[in-house]
Amino acid sequence: MARTPLLRSLKQLAAEHRLSVRKGLPVNALREARVQSREQRPGSMSRRGFLVGSAATLATLAACRAAPNRDAPRIAIVGAGIAGLSAALTLADAGIPSTLYEASERVGGRMFSNTTYFDQGQVFEWYGELIDTGHETILSQASRFGLELDDLLMAQPMPSEETYYFFGKYYPKADADRDFQSILPVIEEDVRLAGYPTTFAQSTPHGRMLDSMSVHEWIEARVPGGHSSPLGALLDTAYFIELNSDTREQSALNIVYLLGAQPDPAHLALFGESDERYRIRGGNDQLPRAIAAYLGAESIQTGMRMEALSRTPAGAYALTFASKGSRVTQVVADIVLLTLPFAVLRELDYGRAGFDSLKHQAIQELGRGRQSKQHLQFTRRLWNEQGPRPDPGTGGSYSDTGYQSTWEASRGQPGDHGILVGYAGGAFADAMETPEPIATSELDAVRADARRFLSQAEPVFPGLTALWNGKATMGLPQLDPNFKCSYSYWRRGQYQTFAGYEGVTQGNVFFAGEHTSIDFQGFMEGGASEGVRAAQEILATLSLHHRMQAVP
Repeated sequence: MARTPLLRSLKQLAAEHRLSVRKGLPVNALREARVQSREQRPGSMSRRGFLVGSAATLATLAACRAAPNRDAPRIAIVGAGIAGLSAALTLADAGIPSTLYEASERVGGRMFSNTTYFDQGQVFEWYGELIDTGHETILSQASRFGLELDDLLMAQPMPSEETYYFFGKYYPKADADRDFQSILPVIEEDVRLAGYPTTFAQSTPHGRMLDSMSVHEWIEARVPGGHSSPLGALLDTAYFIELNSDTREQSALNIVYLLGAQPDPAHLALFGESDERYRIRGGNDQLPRAIAAYLGAESIQTGMRMEALSRTPAGAYALTFASKGSRVTQVVADIVLLTLPFAVLRELDYGRAGFDSLKHQAIQELGRGRQSKQHLQFTRRLWNEQGPRPDPGTGGSYSDTGYQSTWEASRGQPGDHGILVGYAGGAFADAMETPEPIATSELDAVRADARRFLSQAEPVFPGLTALWNGKATMGLPQLDPNFKCSYSYWRRGQYQTFAGYEGVTQGNVFFAGEHTSIDFQGFMEGGASEGVRAAQEILATLSLHHRMQAVP
């Protein structure tokens, strides 16, 4: 890297101090432990086809599991996505049993793979797909369960670049890099004055000012030519799809904090240090399924949709579920961990759970992203060829022709066919004809959406339509009653109002998920790391309770 960006240092320092407070350890001790952990980590994460960790079997792992504590309290975890599973795994490692209650009939939540639909055995992800180099929790879990990774960047042709197409012509990456240099000092000054992070508990005047500004307004004010310039149009499209919402609704801190973390300031990285480098070979949902298998079927109840949560006179919690066969089931727990998205929780009855007003506001108002994720399979990977584009392509693109963005989902997979993702957010996603959260081209509406995508992508990738083999899929997570969103984001003014409060405990009700993460909101890592964080807080609560009971 050319240098360490200011934001990267601020983010690291803030994360270290939050962890220091939670664990009750000095920051220096945490840093030493991290260095030792990295030294013990096998292999190098930069090699193509890297096998993370050992291939220990689940049986061997289960044999090493800590013995359950029979005197442990009743712990109910609502949601068996990666957050709930990571929490249950952390508790199990400490010998503390818990029960997961999952509304659907499968585990994994928005980690959901398909291995059978497309030709040549090519795999795709309905929703969560890309893993960054810095996603330590997900990578550690993959290592633990012997799951192999595809290095997507190494699988791309060299050299190759993303394709930008605005105002009827290509916008070469070299031009975007040059134009970005003119605003980099402004971004760095915004980051310096805002500080990191801006939350309900800490903020600066400049941070609050940026939080009150929208991404759209920031582009108009900071980019020469605003939205009439290629760079302004590119940034608006990129952040429209990154947060799955109109840039007029988003806090400007969303773009400042990401753009401010450039791994190489000489070359524009649209989302900063997020490199989206890995995917689990054979499907990401192998990870939640491996964790579930390790925990055991007795720890997970599927088909249990939570309807209400209330505090009992004895100080415990009553959870009401609509279970299989429309039966109503009530569960009493001493400790509850809620991992379902706030977009779902806000419609449930939690009025008697004892939440304070700021928690209620966060649940009700946190931004709810909407996305459309199309997959189309082609008989040739046209996007890797030079063609009329200024550079050979990776399959990644941004444009103003209507489809918004693409990337290749078949990188690192065998076969000469290729799968291109068409990815759009907000109102663009709302305009899709497909009426179901997941569907294939057997449905007329999916074919109609695919044809519209092709008509919009054809100017960018001439000849693409003729190579389509007729297979397509559509994923719309906001239509799934278990998600009701793609992932969360902070709207204007929400950093200073309640950011960081999403994960704050209420009594003995804990919270986890990508929506409670400051550093990894919207990522699978956000769910996994927040599940671990919540479990650690539960363990700390149990330890404190045990010490208090031991005092004569």
